[in-house]
Amino acid sequence: MAEFRTMIPTNKGRDLIAKIIAGSSGVQFTRVVTSSTVYTDDQIPALTSISNIKQSAAISKVTKVNTATVKIETALDNTAVTVGYTLATIAVYAIDPDEGEILYGVSGASVTGYVPAYNGLTVSGVYVTLTTAVTNASNVSLTVDPAATATIAEIQTLENEISDIKGYIGYSDTSIYGAEVDYTNKTFTRLAGAIGKTPGSSFDSIPCFGGRKRCIMTDAGIVLAYYGETGYTETGALIVAITKNNVNYPVGTKVQVMVEQPKFYYKVVPITLSKIEFAEVDTIAVTAGASAAGNLTITLDGIAFTVAVLSTDNTAALIAAKIRAATFSGWTVSGSGTSAIFTCNKTGTKVTATFDGASTGVTATVTKTMPGYIGKGHHMRKARYYVSPYQQAGFKIHPAFVCNGKVNNYIYLSAFEGTIFDTSVGAYVLNDDVTADFTVSTGDKLSSINGAKPASGLLNTLTRANVRKLAENRGIGWEQQLIQTMAMTELLFTIEYGSMDMQSKLGVGVTNKTDDGTTSMTEITGATATLGNASGSVTNTNGFNVVSYRGEENFYGNIWKWVDGINIKNGPNLGYVYVADHSFTDDTDASPYSDAGISAAQVNGYISAFAYNESFDWLFIPSETTGSSALPVGDYYYQDIVNSGWRVCVLGGNWSSGSYAGGFYVFLGNGSGNRDRRIGGRLVYIPSLVA
Repeated sequence: MAEFRTMIPTNKGRDLIAKIIAGSSGVQFTRVVTSSTVYTDDQIPALTSISNIKQSAAISKVTKVNTATVKIETALDNTAVTVGYTLATIAVYAIDPDEGEILYGVSGASVTGYVPAYNGLTVSGVYVTLTTAVTNASNVSLTVDPAATATIAEIQTLENEISDIKGYIGYSDTSIYGAEVDYTNKTFTRLAGAIGKTPGSSFDSIPCFGGRKRCIMTDAGIVLAYYGETGYTETGALIVAITKNNVNYPVGTKVQVMVEQPKFYYKVVPITLSKIEFAEVDTIAVTAGASAAGNLTITLDGIAFTVAVLSTDNTAALIAAKIRAATFSGWTVSGSGTSAIFTCNKTGTKVTATFDGASTGVTATVTKTMPGYIGKGHHMRKARYYVSPYQQAGFKIHPAFVCNGKVNNYIYLSAFEGTIFDTSVGAYVLNDDVTADFTVSTGDKLSSINGAKPASGLLNTLTRANVRKLAENRGIGWEQQLIQTMAMTELLFTIEYGSMDMQSKLGVGVTNKTDDGTTSMTEITGATATLGNASGSVTNTNGFNVVSYRGEENFYGNIWKWVDGINIKNGPNLGYVYVADHSFTDDTDASPYSDAGISAAQVNGYISAFAYNESFDWLFIPSETTGSSALPVGDYYYQDIVNSGWRVCVLGGNWSSGSYAGGFYVFLGNGSGNRDRRIGGRLVYIPSLVA
């Protein structure tokens, strides 16, 4: 492959640049030529022509890079080349208003290439991109010859634009699978290759769905057996010896039960968006009527309004009715009974409302029902979500498979919720009854096995950071559940089931216990062993519903699970989200964490919309909470945005979450130092971390 040095202007080219600076001329580039002649950089300024020109091509594209620089692009092929040649020089011609066409600049090869003669069968091509200083780019003509050959970049851009159009009008490619989610009208529609399919066996032949399969893996990341194969076990240690790649793994070798997930590509097409912004809503609940005549003072966004009352307005309902009947400029008043609800007519942050009954005897409470604010990003109101096992124009590799710029063909999710391996005695903790050792490298390890009670914060300081240590203690490549892997499973489920309500499709999960307030009430892992790689639920020996989505048991319910790779910056009107795919830590937005450009919802409730920013279109972070326990998502959301400080994420709900629980149920209200008997974790394995 040829490599070229920086293009050097000729003397005539420099004269033209001087005219551009003086404003007496613009510049129009005319053509690019190739030559087999070798020129040194010292020879180039004096050149007025190029010898041994082999090919000439019109300019395909001229782009202003900045105020002083332009990029010139063209493409050549060898269909007219009868004798092959060594490509040693590329030159650019331009129009000088006083001299006509001139040799503007030349770029010599630091490594020459070879252009073969056309053999009637195979076409070879050269794609040329040259960047040159012109000092005043506003005087550069951007017109090009319409007969010029399209460059690779232009073709790729066109392919992506066509893909965007297809995303809106609908793909017909059967290797693309999608779902349209109308959050406003609460409807789901299958798209492209998913049309006519039903969850389960219809998707089994698609690698990103049916390719998910349970396996057992060593701490070094070696898969020893898949579900159903000889030697496969969910006990946490081999019960028969296995030979893999000429290496013998004896009985007793420790293995984790994981779910292998093949790489896939995705595309999110926003159909309807609305800015994340809310009008302030304040509620005044009157608690006592008037005992004397006088004026009430209600202050809204710093402006005081008075309402006259009489001593005969001696009930809370009468006072509330008078308040609702009054005029409050800039606010709309509603409500009934003993309440008056004030909705600001403009979005944005407002000063906290106050109430003063003065000497009237009237009392009331003031609640900020909805903080007014203008956030980052948009509410996704209607969207089309697509996945494909194959690269498609306009599609991106899902971020779950990218770690610090490295792409993984497979990643591994824990089949079961995290339990602890006690390194001091060389045994798994089966009853969540041992104090863990969080020493980095040599301490205890997070595990994924059948037949153990998930680790919780009941006896252990199971903060997110400590769960991270337990995961990383298993070896290089091991981490706890990540925001990327969480979003990946959410996306796959949505497309396969044409729904986001996992409880209605898979089962309620272990979510309907009455919490005793003191213990960890989790069910032991492994009830879905009989499901293997399939989705669905089983009733365990205690009579509880245990769910699995294609090998991942209890993605929701039973116990909350920490989610890494996401930090939330809280404070009034913030809820800013920061995301990283490696070097995980808490309470920071510093690199490698990136601003996701979205604001999380400010109010608790059932999810009605997710936040959208094109660069982080794969996230499912709630931005609005006016939904129900059924639609459009069916899951709840908690936050603590009013209190300033960093927060972290837990997923899924626990044994007593009821209808709040589900695969999209997130709690963004915990500080990184929190530990709780209701919170645990789960493993992931990322191969590229090893490299």
